[in-house]
Amino acid sequence: MGRLNVAVVGLGRIGRVHAEILFTRVEEARLVAVSDIIEDLARGVGEKYHIKWYTDYDKLLADDEVDAVFITTPTFLHRDMIVKAFEAGKHVFTEKPMTVTVDEARDVLRAAEKAGRHLMVGYMRRFDASYNRAKQEISSGKIGEPLVYITIARDPGAPPGWAADPKKSGGIFLDMLSHDFDMARFLMSSDVKRVYVEGAARLYDEIREKGDLDVVTINFEFTSGAFGMIHGSRRSVFGYDLRTEVMGTEGTVYVGSQRDPNFALGVKEGLIYNGVQWFWSRFYDAYVAEDKAFVESVLKDEEPPITGVDGLRVVQIAEACWRSWREKKPVEVEI
Repeated sequence: MGRLNVAVVGLGRIGRVHAEILFTRVEEARLVAVSDIIEDLARGVGEKYHIKWYTDYDKLLADDEVDAVFITTPTFLHRDMIVKAFEAGKHVFTEKPMTVTVDEARDVLRAAEKAGRHLMVGYMRRFDASYNRAKQEISSGKIGEPLVYITIARDPGAPPGWAADPKKSGGIFLDMLSHDFDMARFLMSSDVKRVYVEGAARLYDEIREKGDLDVVTINFEFTSGAFGMIHGSRRSVFGYDLRTEVMGTEGTVYVGSQRDPNFALGVKEGLIYNGVQWFWSRFYDAYVAEDKAFVESVLKDEEPPITGVDGLRVVQIAEACWRSWREKKPVEVEI
């Protein structure tokens, strides 16, 4: 297949992870450039891998050596950066969520179609071994007809900086729970057609002041007739807490990470497990598999496993959630 020349744009926490994975773990990729508006950061990562570095995104896009870009910048920048990349003839991997609004997501899909380039959205849980096992068992009919999807998702703390502003991040429904909406569609093989939200800002003053929520419960119905529930919280005092189950007519599958499987302390009070402190330790291998899947899909000229339409569907669900919370009633999801 050869190798795909890639660049990472945005060198915050997740951008540096993608750069490290692409440089060291994906044989089919060749990391040729990185970019960030902070010069010291761009230079530092560039020099670390002995590759080109930019502070000007337009100059990176003008680099003919770059075949594809990984966009790992704040969400409110995604739409314009993705469209520019397609106009420059690049393939695009974008971190989740794809955009802040449905209108922006539709702009991205039009730009991808016009450019004839590949687009993949970074919902890495689809590449996690446990979630993939759950998908296989459900698809094989092992639990019968799927009836109910349930997820508990709790982060250890409040989001930093721009992510705390729902106008820039999409708020708790997009910035945090978009993974769970995507996984609901993935495991149930069905779209979400109606949502009803209850929630509040009870944990953090900054979140309340900026108009976001930090504790929510979302009840919803799938187009298949199945039901779902997602509970999300911006605080979990013992660490990252993610649990999912799908109940069917003949059984139930469970996926969970509320304890560390690698260490336990047995004492007279009982068996004590550490919690998972953050999602890096839980999903690093999934990030590797995700990056490989994008690179291989471009090299093979095949549709990526997570498409722009998948990204659009999540943004549509999130917008419906905000409407439901504001209007205090069930809301149909635009599909």
